Amino acid sequence: MEIEEIRATIQRGAYFVTDHAISEGFKEGISVADMLEAIAKGKVIERYRERERCLVYGRRNDGLPIHVVIDFAPRTSLEIVTTYIPQRQQWIKDQRRKKRKR
Repeated sequence: MEIEEIRATIQRGAYFVTDHAISEGFKEGISVADMLEAIAKGKVIERYRERERCLVYGRRNDGLPIHVVIDFAPRTSLEIVTTYIPQRQQWIKDQRRKKRKR
């Protein structure tokens, strides 16, 4: 699913925010409104085709970078699965995973 399709699905109100996303967001200071804002202005940075999920990178209104994982397996709707603040030791410019050292 492309970001435009994700945004259109949310515009129609055909989305669900999981309890996990809400609780993880709460721990990180990310509200549902922040998640929706990140999706509205962000971009898909990873796709997990085998799980029908993607990772969206966006920012809160105050500029804080956030990631939102979206599951679109239901086809007629989507689920916001989780959200978090990307950790610098794992991400390059919050958008590309660093390679793991062996």
